[in-house]
Amino acid sequence: MSESINLLGIVWDALNKVYDEHMYLIENRVSERSIVFWFGIYFYELIKETSFSEYDLDVEYNRNLREAKKTRHFKHGTYPDLILHKRGNNESNILIIEFKPWWNTETDQDIIKLQDFTNPESKYKYEVGLSILLGREAPSWIVVENGEVVGESENE
Repeated sequence: MSESINLLGIVWDALNKVYDEHMYLIENRVSERSIVFWFGIYFYELIKETSFSEYDLDVEYNRNLREAKKTRHFKHGTYPDLILHKRGNNESNILIIEFKPWWNTETDQDIIKLQDFTNPESKYKYEVGLSILLGREAPSWIVVENGEVVGESENE
């Protein structure tokens, strides 16, 4: 559990760096992908000196081995915005993140997707899922573990 708390701290630090360095993207409603790109760079920089450095960080990764990523609620396939995992198996799926910018706050489908991917009965078994809302002034998130929403960030 302390390892996932540490991981959430790293996520928060990377988000803060995005807000410090790229507020223009957020204020001007630039594509979510542009913001996620910068988050991924900062997140990778922070994890490469930790025990998480042995994992692969991927954006919009749509494969499960040779097949599309499919879940109970997304039978035709889906792809997460960002994942921390080891490619080639489902034994080391650590983190899955879905992002939404302040101008598109429809997170219901994202929460369902995170519940599917973190469900211990599913083939993916991600340890932690985050639905991150890229707010106008600060980010916030919802945490999903074991297929259930378990908390929210306190920063607003």
